Amino acid sequence: MKTLNIRKLCDDYGLAWQESSTGWIQMYCPFCYRGDGKYGLGYKDGSWTCFRCGKLREWETISKMLRVSEKEAATIADKYGNINHIVEQKEIKRASRIEFPYCTEKMKSPHRHYLEKRGFDPIKLEWDWNLLGTGALGAFKHRIIIPVNQNENLVCYQGRDITGLASERYKNCQNEKAVTQIKDCVYGMDEATGESIVITEGVTKVWRLGPGAVCTFGTVVTPAQIRILKRWKHRVVLFDGDEAGIDAAERLASELSIFPGETTIISSEVKDIAELDQAGADNLMRRLMK
Repeated sequence: MKTLNIRKLCDDYGLAWQESSTGWIQMYCPFCYRGDGKYGLGYKDGSWTCFRCGKLREWETISKMLRVSEKEAATIADKYGNINHIVEQKEIKRASRIEFPYCTEKMKSPHRHYLEKRGFDPIKLEWDWNLLGTGALGAFKHRIIIPVNQNENLVCYQGRDITGLASERYKNCQNEKAVTQIKDCVYGMDEATGESIVITEGVTKVWRLGPGAVCTFGTVVTPAQIRILKRWKHRVVLFDGDEAGIDAAERLASELSIFPGETTIISSEVKDIAELDQAGADNLMRRLMK
């Protein structure tokens, strides 16, 4: 499949970029970049991934980067050798059941040690969220494997690096290997059995806050996720307290505000909600769920 000549596109449009040792072309993310000099957005083999926003749609990303419409973005992409939109228009064949990555098994001491260093109880997380782990082999090596369930059915998974060395901290199940692709899912929805939910960005924040918290796998929220989130009567958006998190929370609250019920934004004073101590997180959750 022919892919985008991203180097030439960036050069022609004056966009800063660099190439990583693993072959990713890294740029500033047009959705969450706030002038910190970090190349958070990566492109490789037709895939756009931001370390904060997660997987991104191709046309929306290019249009945001170049400040043009998505239709114009598709035309520009064709000029630079991209025909991915032809493939995207075809229905992707989904898996009928989930097969976890190579050598997935119960978590071992390296996985538990990683969780303990972050202030989590690995035994409790393993029990509550059915966490698994991988070893030193395969595309998902040295990761905690996080099953994603929707309506009590296993539909995909995400892998969290435990070494601090991987170019992708979070790695998602490939769409063609998923029953439902991850950005059509809301993590923790089956455990949110009341009328209220707290919406966060990532799985570790859900672990910290506990049942009733859900996440959207990044700050970019898809229409499919909006359709799920609107089910709850009371919706509290609690994203990280940096500028990117604040802006994303406002966008999400605006989208949810058109639906029946109540949507509230809670400002967080911490950069990463997952780094709260457990007692503080429990108290916060009790206040938010009243």
